[in-house]
Amino acid sequence: MEKINIQRVWAMMLRHLFTWPRDLNNLVDCFWWGTFDLVIWGMTSSYIQEGVYGAGLVSFIIGGLICWTIVSRIQQEIGIEFIKESWDRNMLNIVASPITPFEHFLALILLSLVKLVITIGLMTFLAYLLFSFNIFTYGLLLIPLVFNLLLVGWWASFFINSLIVQYGNRIESFTWILIWTIQPFSGVFYPTSSMPGWMQNIATVIPTSYVFDGMRGVIATGQLDYSKVMWALGLNAVYTLFGILYFRHGYKKALETGMILKLS
Repeated sequence: MEKINIQRVWAMMLRHLFTWPRDLNNLVDCFWWGTFDLVIWGMTSSYIQEGVYGAGLVSFIIGGLICWTIVSRIQQEIGIEFIKESWDRNMLNIVASPITPFEHFLALILLSLVKLVITIGLMTFLAYLLFSFNIFTYGLLLIPLVFNLLLVGWWASFFINSLIVQYGNRIESFTWILIWTIQPFSGVFYPTSSMPGWMQNIATVIPTSYVFDGMRGVIATGQLDYSKVMWALGLNAVYTLFGILYFRHGYKKALETGMILKLS
């Protein structure tokens, strides 16, 4: 694998950070969707709580929403910033520069983490302010789960960005929608045991299904099922490896076919 130059990675991060506060789309993506989802689902779960479902449902739904935001925002932020290089007609400049594809990708990963901290920080504050839900109550138990969610967002970005460099902007909508195809099988707001049999079979090969089942276990019992963490970590390791290899293949193919020129 190519040697990574930290200075070039930092330069790529700064390129996006300098323009981010001046772009209304970036601000909306960072603040609006998480806040909107939190309020809608929080109010819905509060209403259900008044019925026969029990107080724990609020924690399950809000906790699931915050954790799903980690996956979706990481993947979408990386994908959107990658596409922006095409929109700005800058892709060819990056290819011609000393920056390697993985330095570029590492810069986008670090940038997405900065934005994610801001988004999750706001959602956590509003969850506590509006619904008295404090995710920090569960402390260190959530760290292995959050790490697995970050891995899902990263390997999904490798796959999606590889498709974009190979097939161009005509499939850029995948950046917004592809990650959502795994949500029904992830059990974000309901346990995998409540799914039909065929969905449960698919869920067994999706890392997020183990993460969200583990999250509900932490909220309900204060205990983390480490077997679920290990299953998620094992699947993530496999998908991350394939994602990296597929991205390298896609980038090389884009150079050979000249698709990089069409993205510039």
